[in-house]
Amino acid sequence: MKLIVIDIETKSDKDIMKSGVYAYADSPYFDILLFSYSVDTGAVQVIDLANGEKIPDEILKAFTDENIIKQAFNVNFERVCLSAYVQRNYPQYFKDYGSDEDTVGNYFNPVSWHCTMIHSRYLSLPSSLAEVGRVLKIQEQKMTEGKSLIKFFCVPSKTDDSEPEFHNPVLYPDKLETFKAYNKRDVEAEMEIDRKLAKYPVPDFVWEEFYIDQKINDRGIRIDLQLAQNAIALDEHIKAELSAEMCRLTGVENPNSVYQLLKWLEEQGYSSASLGKEEVAELIKTAEEPVRSVLSLRQQLAKSSVKKYTAMTNMVCSDDRARGTFSFYGASRTGRFSGRNIQLQNLPQNHIPDLAGTREIIRNGDFELAEMLFDNIPDILSQLIRTALIPKDGYKFIVADFNSIEARTLAWLAGETWRMQAFARGDDIYCASASKMFGVPVVKHGINGHLRQKGKVAELACIAEGQLVLTNHGLIPIEKVTINDKVWDGESWVEHDGVIYKGEREIITYEGLTATPDHLVWVEGKSRPVQFGIAAASGSHLIQTGNGRQAVRLGEDYQSGETLEQGMESLLCADKMCGMQFCPVDTADKSHFQKIKGLSALFQAETDSVMAGQETDSSKTAVRKSERCRLSQLWCEGDSIQVLECHSGWAVPYPDLRTAGKSNGDRPYKQQRRLCPWKSSLCDPFRKRFQPQGYSIVKVRAEILAVLSECCCPQTFCRNDTGRDYSGCRKSSCRKTEELAADIRKARLYDIRNAGRHHRFTVSGKLVHNCGYGGSIGAMKAMGGSAMGLSDSELKKIVTDWRVASPNIVKLWYAVDDAAMTAVVQKTTTQTHGIKFIYQNGILFVELPSKRRLAYIRPQIDVNRFGGDSLTYEGVGTTKKWERLETYGSKIVENIVQGIARDLLCHSMKTLSHCFMVATVHDEIIIEANKYMSVETVCKQMAEIPDWAEGLILRADGFECAFYQKD
Repeated sequence: MKLIVIDIETKSDKDIMKSGVYAYADSPYFDILLFSYSVDTGAVQVIDLANGEKIPDEILKAFTDENIIKQAFNVNFERVCLSAYVQRNYPQYFKDYGSDEDTVGNYFNPVSWHCTMIHSRYLSLPSSLAEVGRVLKIQEQKMTEGKSLIKFFCVPSKTDDSEPEFHNPVLYPDKLETFKAYNKRDVEAEMEIDRKLAKYPVPDFVWEEFYIDQKINDRGIRIDLQLAQNAIALDEHIKAELSAEMCRLTGVENPNSVYQLLKWLEEQGYSSASLGKEEVAELIKTAEEPVRSVLSLRQQLAKSSVKKYTAMTNMVCSDDRARGTFSFYGASRTGRFSGRNIQLQNLPQNHIPDLAGTREIIRNGDFELAEMLFDNIPDILSQLIRTALIPKDGYKFIVADFNSIEARTLAWLAGETWRMQAFARGDDIYCASASKMFGVPVVKHGINGHLRQKGKVAELACIAEGQLVLTNHGLIPIEKVTINDKVWDGESWVEHDGVIYKGEREIITYEGLTATPDHLVWVEGKSRPVQFGIAAASGSHLIQTGNGRQAVRLGEDYQSGETLEQGMESLLCADKMCGMQFCPVDTADKSHFQKIKGLSALFQAETDSVMAGQETDSSKTAVRKSERCRLSQLWCEGDSIQVLECHSGWAVPYPDLRTAGKSNGDRPYKQQRRLCPWKSSLCDPFRKRFQPQGYSIVKVRAEILAVLSECCCPQTFCRNDTGRDYSGCRKSSCRKTEELAADIRKARLYDIRNAGRHHRFTVSGKLVHNCGYGGSIGAMKAMGGSAMGLSDSELKKIVTDWRVASPNIVKLWYAVDDAAMTAVVQKTTTQTHGIKFIYQNGILFVELPSKRRLAYIRPQIDVNRFGGDSLTYEGVGTTKKWERLETYGSKIVENIVQGIARDLLCHSMKTLSHCFMVATVHDEIIIEANKYMSVETVCKQMAEIPDWAEGLILRADGFECAFYQKD
């Protein structure tokens, strides 16, 4: 016997959803009704314990044999329930793995108990047996009759103060047979799931982490029941008084009714869509009495965190310890721990000056004194929730957590040296970040201390950026671009989230582009954007978006038509210009040698051709690729462009047309060969597979009426001279821009948010990057930006400054995005920054330095809402349903960083496994310690670096206390 797959059906008077399995099995009314099992994947056997059948001796012995794997879906339930059942009915087969000093409880040793649910979570599959079966499309699906049968046999039919009553299975043989079939089917489903997942085994070191988690859950954490019960009683008393006061002020029948209160507010002249926390906080700012008092009462009544005291009393076992409060691999994407019921990961902080004294008042039930001393009782009770968690008698809590673990991990992974040096010196990372961002020294509570707040927000919101102006409706000034205009990102037309005003700042002008020095631009020879100021200082050439491999085509309604040169053939060869609409063409007195400047930058070609046009529209874009452009990956087959029609100008003189015709022959093929003399392969390999073949044509109106090679100025249009001396061109747009820049050093600035997956757009013929990412504001608000009083414009600038100060982190985002997409498209293995991306049988695995893998199920490349390529996969979304989800570089990096931080925490838990750990909250470990254990020893062990994280700088801080609290 090597493997036993188990499933049981049980009963208890406790509600397992509220109490958890430990308190559920601790009840005297707990019992097991059915026990199904399969030995070594053999036929499933069902033991009817309700009718007196017995579990075989060899199976009972196997429960304590560490050489035999016991497996179930959510095995914690089976292990805890069988521990209670065997100890009660077969004590000779029970063996406790605890000790007199340790309080792990009377449970089977978790070693050798494996969980199919954890295996599913490791592969980012759902956490329920039925959902996993549906996703994997197994044949033995979970029977739908189970819910009703569980309610009939397992839940008391009578729940009053007397002894609970259950339906006796013996009296319902038909239902019992169906219940047996249901129990058997679960084992069959578990085995089929296990067979499908067997090719992706859970590493042994992850099972070792699971065993530590199970021991923590078995040990539990002691609850101060006196404090919890008195807090519940005081809360009920206070809420009754608050409700009565609200009734008096409003006259509504039920003050807890959102509908009734909203109606009353409307009658008082205050309208709101809801009474959520944020809405009430906003209303109360301007409200007058009695509305202000009513809203204040509403805030106090809405304190839901007090319900955690009730959760504690529900979960507590007979020894006053709450067990099963943690869920291993609860966050399946990253593998981090999550909470159950009490949710220790989501406890309110405490800021009460005299925490111990306040706690004693509530614990002693001195309600009159409490009402006299405290204005907001619900808030006091909320802040005391942590203090209801206490160590056993004679012990203390040592609370230790990593210092800025995710920031340290991100800096180490990206190779952001200045951050790592700040950590090595022990600097406050928020001060260091603010100092780097704003270029001044920042000291907490000292010089420029107010900037630390902004540095903190930036550090907490390390997310991808985006901003965006060549549009599919022509060349439009950035401040006039609307969300109805798609913008050109060098590869395709993409949607965006609109224009934002960014204030007035100093600007510079270089190669025809005017922007702030910190704006990111693309330059030749670099696959990633650089700061505009750096590009100008180093003399780098800015990338011009242009098609160097195919002729631009004309068309209607995005349908393919003749090439632009073919469309202009009649102009080049005809004797007159009959029926042509007015377009931007220079007047006759300007249409001769060295005076044809119009649209000089529009067709930046390798030929001596020039497009006549209006000066004010020149240097707006380029549809041809110059000799010096080297980023051919920006263009591929099917790309197209659209140019704005300008209704102004004059006709080109007839003699010039005649001359052009003679010079170039009767057809424009020579020019076409010159304009498109070469073709090159696309550098980005993942674009080849998904770029449609043929032409994808955008309607182009004829802004250019003639190709006049005889009328060109070599100094103006030759692209070989790196110095780019335009002195010979008196009215060149570049010259004009330089002259303006000499006088105007500040300008009103705008930007465009979320321009496609690449976050870039075309302006002044140059490819530039978004200075900020539209999603960044929302994320920063979620991280506390609004609470700090920072406006949207301030938050946006913080994002930009943070990104400029952390270029290696930005590079990491893009490198990860490219590596992940390449692995999916080519179905291969890629690597960057020590992270492997492995495509295997429909799963994208991201292998972390620890060798643990993150999984993305059924990945593929789709088109996102911005019109760019996007990596999507299947998973559990915010709706808690299995659906297709989208991800991108910075989001994958976030998962990677959180995953590495989780692995570091688990490494510390292994080094501290000899201690009595009672909880792990985020990056924090809580130990029930005797008087001889010191905080320094615990922190030193936590800061030990695993072999796979060489170079990472860790630090742990801690404190000791008589009850749990936030330091």
